[in-house]
Amino acid sequence: MESSVLRRLGRGFVIVGMSAAVAVSSVSVPASAAPVDPAPAVLEVLDEHGARLTGAELREFLEEEAARATGTEPDPAEDDTSADDLNAMALKDNIVKIANAEKGNGEKPNGSNCTKYSKKCVAWCALFATWVWRKAGVGIDKYAFTGDVYKWGKRKGKSYGKGNLKKATKGDVLLFGTGPSSTKTSTHIGIVKSVSGSSVTLIEGNSKNKVRQVKRTLSSRTFYGGSHP
Repeated sequence: MESSVLRRLGRGFVIVGMSAAVAVSSVSVPASAAPVDPAPAVLEVLDEHGARLTGAELREFLEEEAARATGTEPDPAEDDTSADDLNAMALKDNIVKIANAEKGNGEKPNGSNCTKYSKKCVAWCALFATWVWRKAGVGIDKYAFTGDVYKWGKRKGKSYGKGNLKKATKGDVLLFGTGPSSTKTSTHIGIVKSVSGSSVTLIEGNSKNKVRQVKRTLSSRTFYGGSHP
């Protein structure tokens, strides 16, 4: 008779079994957990420390094995991916919600560049965008220069260039100009509210001295890139 050992790596268990032709087994498998196809009779199940499973723990393990063998056990990888997707969607929704609530707010006094988004009275479109992201829970610094937002995304593997503007989704930021090198080449920034075909709706700070919703063409003539939060 030829014995066999099966390891289940996910939980560190070891099943010690024998050929299906052997009728004697020290562990009886519940009928509800019995696999459809013939399988080795289970002699014992050991945990990661080498201790035998008994009673309720053994029954639970055998039921899980039966579910896995018949394909009814959920795939942990799929569950993790789904959770990540849901978290990303919730973050993007929250970013748009926060940005939306700020529409109409602006400079006091008008033309001063003084806003609630920074203690400094300077050009504030990037300060607004990073304020919203930070309020939504994104770990980004307070940037006054738009190019720094793109560079942050580049370091995090989140930025994309003008050839990939179709990657833009709600909650992203889009960068105006030709590149992130200076204030002459990176001129403005907006938070993506929605994308529809070749059009993008942005919520922009420092647009006519306030937070405004603006619809623009999603074009490399306008944007040199963007970044996911």
